[in-house]
Amino acid sequence: MKKKLPRHATLWGRVSILVCIAQCVACVPLGVVPESDLRKADGLVDVGTRFLREGRLTEARKAFELASELAPVAGAVDGLGCVALLEGQYESAEGYFTEAYEMDRSYDEALVNLGLLKELQGEPSEAKAMYLKYLEKHPSSGRVRNNLAALEYDGGRRRMDTVTALEKAIVLSNQAVIRDNLVALREK
Repeated sequence: MKKKLPRHATLWGRVSILVCIAQCVACVPLGVVPESDLRKADGLVDVGTRFLREGRLTEARKAFELASELAPVAGAVDGLGCVALLEGQYESAEGYFTEAYEMDRSYDEALVNLGLLKELQGEPSEAKAMYLKYLEKHPSSGRVRNNLAALEYDGGRRRMDTVTALEKAIVLSNQAVIRDNLVALREK
């Protein structure tokens, strides 16, 4: 004998069942994102990044939001975190960076941005952990080696150790900011 399913005699019972069904339907993947939308989203991330570099935060946010609407792109979410960070909204920034990394565990730039955030929040050990985690996968990143060296120098690391770390960073990535840091350190 078949079991009878319970009947919901109240309107609320029927409504709650419909809500559960609607939520379950919303959870079903609707399909793969079209390649054209992924390309557009990536292009919008590039546009947002240019706006960030120019200090045009409102335009950057819009570009990253549009990219997120088109496709689930970690770079767009990370970009929203960068905007929040620059606006001093640290809690939001952390949420975005974490979400970007959880969306795509190969999107390691979110780790660097989390490291910068932790530095700004006065949590050097957390920042160092983020930088080291990044360097495990990308040991040739001069930029992150520079960040780590500056963090460790501020934390009391010996001057010569920091000079050596910056010299290695310059070999990997001869960027002006690294050269400037080395010059400033040598002048001290």
